Amino acid sequence: MSASERTADLPDAPLRAAFQFMRMPVLMVDPHRMHAPVLFANKALLDLTGYSQEEISGRNWHLLHMPGSGMDALNAIDGAMHDGEALEAGFVGRRKDGSAFKCCLALSPVHDEAGHLRRVTLVLTDIGSAQHSERDGTETSGHLEEQVERRTVALQAALDWRTAQLHEVEHRIKNTLQMTASLVLLKARRMRDPEARKVLQETAERVSALSAAHRLLSVAGDAGRFNLKEFTSELAGELVTALPTGQVELDLDVQPLGVPAPKATALALLLNELIGNAVKHAFPNGRRGRLTIAIGRTENGLKIAVEDDGVGLDHAPPAEGSFGKTLITMLVQQLKGQLTWRDQKPGTLAEIVMPVDAQEMKFE
Repeated sequence: MSASERTADLPDAPLRAAFQFMRMPVLMVDPHRMHAPVLFANKALLDLTGYSQEEISGRNWHLLHMPGSGMDALNAIDGAMHDGEALEAGFVGRRKDGSAFKCCLALSPVHDEAGHLRRVTLVLTDIGSAQHSERDGTETSGHLEEQVERRTVALQAALDWRTAQLHEVEHRIKNTLQMTASLVLLKARRMRDPEARKVLQETAERVSALSAAHRLLSVAGDAGRFNLKEFTSELAGELVTALPTGQVELDLDVQPLGVPAPKATALALLLNELIGNAVKHAFPNGRRGRLTIAIGRTENGLKIAVEDDGVGLDHAPPAEGSFGKTLITMLVQQLKGQLTWRDQKPGTLAEIVMPVDAQEMKFE
């Protein structure tokens, strides 16, 4: 294998970093190539065997097997490696100088998000030279503790790798949404038809709302929950800021709630439509007023209320072509909620109650 091929096949940086300074020797191999060549060896393994990274990389991992020590264990390890299965077995290894060492070898397959086998990790626990196989009770206990620690670290490293891959996907989705919103907005600015320009601008705003939701999910400490308070504060602040200074006073009463991530997209769009409609239609011709947004728990789940003291809206069934109200209705149905419009005289109140299991929703 050439140097360029070895570089292309190197494990991802987060995984290498996780293994590099472990006390237990770690070897990572490519199970898809003939003889499962070595992709990476950490410092502890190089110290144990006497090889350098350059001497061992790209070579058949069997160079670490002591000839004449029996093939049963070696065949079992190769079989598990080919099948992508975990395995623990005794193993007699050979150092660069030809001396032998005994170890417990643990094989851990590394799969990608689609479940495909990517790499195989071999973790060695040295139990001394081939000439000293007897251990007293204290050493056996210590060996078992090391095995537990080794397995824990290996599992954590695999989890860290999966998490890094997930964050990379989330980052790409967020960037793609931001780019899409920018392109749509750029096209809108070049449209001569005011109605077409308005449609494109509203589309860009909706895509931006989705991008903000993904960004907040990716940076949250608990990536499985959507922080309603942070999103609502950011969204409402941006929409009100677009109006002349001081025209609309914003009053937020949002509990710091986290809701399940699968509901994030629909909630982000719903809040964007509710707050956006109030900002755009309740205060025409420079009318001054107040916009109040309240979100919190109720006995039946989650309650969202957006209230303004503006000119009021037509609460009859939305006319054909009124896409904003139609979208609100569809999103509320998707969330299995109930929507109520109320004429406050002056102003409008849009109130939504949706079921969210108490175990799904928690305070941040």
